[in-house]
Amino acid sequence: MKVEIIAEMAQGFEGNYTQAKLLIKAASSAGADAAKFQLVYADELATPDYEYYNLFKSLEMKDEEWASLEKFSAENNIKLYLDIFGIKSLSLCEKIGIKAIKLHPTDITNISLLESVSKSKINNIIIGAGGANLDEIEKALTILKNKTVDLLLGFQSYPTETQDNQICRVKTLENALENKFSNFRMGFADHAQPNDGLKYAIACTAIGAGSKVLEKHLTLGKVMEMEDHESALNPDEFKDFVYIIKECAASFGSVKGISNDFNMSDSEKKYRKVIRRHVVASKSLKQGDIIKNEDVILKRSASEDVIYDLNKVYGRKLKTDISKNSPINNNAI
Repeated sequence: MKVEIIAEMAQGFEGNYTQAKLLIKAASSAGADAAKFQLVYADELATPDYEYYNLFKSLEMKDEEWASLEKFSAENNIKLYLDIFGIKSLSLCEKIGIKAIKLHPTDITNISLLESVSKSKINNIIIGAGGANLDEIEKALTILKNKTVDLLLGFQSYPTETQDNQICRVKTLENALENKFSNFRMGFADHAQPNDGLKYAIACTAIGAGSKVLEKHLTLGKVMEMEDHESALNPDEFKDFVYIIKECAASFGSVKGISNDFNMSDSEKKYRKVIRRHVVASKSLKQGDIIKNEDVILKRSASEDVIYDLNKVYGRKLKTDISKNSPINNNAI
């Protein structure tokens, strides 16, 4: 099973180009697949009288700085994703070659923006579905039917309480949508408490529920209390997070269709061979004897030429004498 890990920086760059580069570098060093920021133009997101309008204004950077960050990300072997909040930010993402954009949960019902995204040349779309109802999600997927969509459950509650995640909805929602849409995969935006074991465990639970995309906040230092630090990990913690998630995903594995051996690994097949008992005689048997249930038993032996399945010997005629506790091989029947 492959899981894409997105290092969510959101507003943590604080409108500072150098700080954004440091965050990209940290995400890349940790092994994340993508680094994501919010591409904010204050007037796309709020009216001037809104209490956080000036904060949004402080996050604005020059278009050429965003273009430079895209190149910097490529140089550091990590993809750059951006949240958009309107036509201006969408157009810039198209212009500078952003591979995937995210629609924040605030815009899952923003029909005009969804329609503009559907007409854009950007194919990979992430939709934040925290706080969204089923009919709203279905409407968004219908508008974006020509795109590849990652649908992310989870929401920011500074941080989110464990019981509020309802990770069971990952599978529930997938089951509800899979007969109507074929262009989506499920994911989870993790906002767990960052100061205890749950900073890793909640995301692992999401993998078990079927999440193929995980978004986790990264900050340069929680002690610095930068924007969006409340559920973020420090760089060293994030590196541990990436390792744990990728190992959990690897342990989950994959089974293509239904087969008798579940596509088990070569290692497990070797284990199976080592631990299976061998068919041996429970008493001395003579050439010509027809093997009955009471004539054989399963035991481990030193022999390499063995039969593992009792059903393969029942009713067979012996071609040679077999002493008690001797394995019965294919040449003997």
